[in-house]
Amino acid sequence: MHTVLKSKTAYSNDDVARVWASITDHVTEDEAERAVEEAARETRAVLDGRPDTAVYGWSGGKDSVALQVVMERAGVHRALLGTIPHLEFRSYLAWCDEHRPDGLTVIGNPHITPAWLARPGNDRYLFPTTSTDGYKWTMLGTRRAQHLYQQQMHPRLQIYGRRTADGNYIPPTEHGIHRTRRLTTYSPIRHWPHELVLAVVHYNRRPLPPVYDWPDGWKTGTGSWPGRRVGDRDTAFAQTYAIEPERLLEAAPDLPAAADWLRRHTDGST
Repeated sequence: MHTVLKSKTAYSNDDVARVWASITDHVTEDEAERAVEEAARETRAVLDGRPDTAVYGWSGGKDSVALQVVMERAGVHRALLGTIPHLEFRSYLAWCDEHRPDGLTVIGNPHITPAWLARPGNDRYLFPTTSTDGYKWTMLGTRRAQHLYQQQMHPRLQIYGRRTADGNYIPPTEHGIHRTRRLTTYSPIRHWPHELVLAVVHYNRRPLPPVYDWPDGWKTGTGSWPGRRVGDRDTAFAQTYAIEPERLLEAAPDLPAAADWLRRHTDGST
């Protein structure tokens, strides 16, 4: 295996695009297959023959698609997606609907809207510039869905595609299992490098959502449009408008920052 991508904060969008375009030069099909089987074997051991007691997180992003391959091999069929429907890109939601795995539950947060972003104190979450503020979108979407699913369905284990190479913390416990008051979580691909994730997607012929063809898509991944962290606010608005201008046009009546950007940078047409 030939790895060249460093941490997520260190690589550029073009770096990942180049690796994706030449992924067979970095990881062989046998290496990808062994990694999937090893992760699936560990998952089966962790679940102790009870795959129906677990649910895995799925967003359609590269990590969750690679995780999906492992889960299918391990016999885990329940999946969970958390969304913020009023602030998602429509083409992303359509892709998820078309490619959703069997057993997927979608839990949306309908309370977060452009008007919510315009409330005093919430402006900091519009294209956040810090990890702390950026994490808010995870709490409003993914984490909220995980907690609600736990309350409603009571899975014994929630399985994630978190990896140390992405800067995620994995506790030094057996199998990296993490227990809190609310959740018990497990990340079977925790030690996979970026190249291995991409190779598993490639060799298993899994499609990826359109987000990776968008500006800075390999850096931002999936998620609501106001949660994108791509530099200054004008750049973030410009990218959002280039991807789906309708998102800003529909937000503008309730979000003065969007209306101001449109006034300064467009003639009012799409």
